Amino acid sequence: MPESLEFAYCGKTDVTPVVDERLALAPAPNAAQQDILFDPATYTAFPYVVRLDGDELLLSFRQAPRQAHIQHTHPRSVGTVMRSYDLGEHWDADNATQVGAGGGGGIAMLYLGAGRVAGALPKHSVAPRHEAARAGLPVHPHEYPFGLDGTYWVWSDSWGLLWPLANCTLVSHHAMSCAEPYRLADGEILLPVYGKDGRLATCSALLYRSTTERWDPSGGVVMALGAPDTREYYEPSIVELAPGHLYALHRVGQVQVGAGNTFWANESFDGGLSWTEPVDTGIVSGACPRLLKLSDGRLLLTFGRREPPFGIRAMLSSDGKSWGDTAYIVREAPNGDQGYTSSIELGDGRVFTATYMQNAAGVTGIVGTFWTLP
Repeated sequence: MPESLEFAYCGKTDVTPVVDERLALAPAPNAAQQDILFDPATYTAFPYVVRLDGDELLLSFRQAPRQAHIQHTHPRSVGTVMRSYDLGEHWDADNATQVGAGGGGGIAMLYLGAGRVAGALPKHSVAPRHEAARAGLPVHPHEYPFGLDGTYWVWSDSWGLLWPLANCTLVSHHAMSCAEPYRLADGEILLPVYGKDGRLATCSALLYRSTTERWDPSGGVVMALGAPDTREYYEPSIVELAPGHLYALHRVGQVQVGAGNTFWANESFDGGLSWTEPVDTGIVSGACPRLLKLSDGRLLLTFGRREPPFGIRAMLSSDGKSWGDTAYIVREAPNGDQGYTSSIELGDGRVFTATYMQNAAGVTGIVGTFWTLP
């Protein structure tokens, strides 16, 4: 643990781990599949969807020139947004607009009302391979030369139609956003990210908070502390179970102790200031967990399973302590290049889940599934 950081877990999370081999698999009820965007010239992935006013939905995602080998830091990566005016039945792909470029990704969005769409935009500096030295960027064996510029808070006051450069403020130079920001009942915004935050030697899960949409780059709280002799924590997702009681799931990597392909869970009882020690949920994935607190109080977890049998799955819990014995298959997938789901409730128990995966031609694009909660 770095000497510059004082950190201690406040107890241990109580979770009944899922036993993967004993899980019952069931199709998501009334699932209707939709192909939203497949462009043979681009690698299109990592969607986020939010509901604006009425039946209008906004979808953001990352696009980059398609290559034989997937590279997530192409110099011509673009963050794109497009919309639906009929709750996702049709999408206005011809009028999609750009949010940000330069090796970044889609915006992890949050609708704040009155036309304001805000969110977290991760950004990288990327250079041609032969210009790495002159650009001052490290060489990576499977990527372009890149450096993390950090995560920025960006916003539109025109329902996501215009994204002025002036509407941008730094969250952290050292951390990456992944899951959507979370708005508490009192209006405070929580942003889970992952990285080293300048104080940490190992990738860890961090939480930033703001009541004004202005962020303190030195104000990140450690949610789950990575260590070289245990594991690193990536891509945290959070929900509020009750006032002051937060629940989080994490992807892990560089694992020395415990499972390396499952989600790990922990929680906070003081609004995110301190956290319990993470524990293994047993839920096999390999991609970012995404949590949604449903209108009936249950927790919905959607994720991409990147081990056979491949596919997009959903699980339900009343409190995050147990995820039951059934996983619902939202959509089957041909391989592990998929996941990073985003879900919204449509009303009457219906859910729309967006994700990315490859089609039969091997083109990676955005898909959606309408289904009914069990």
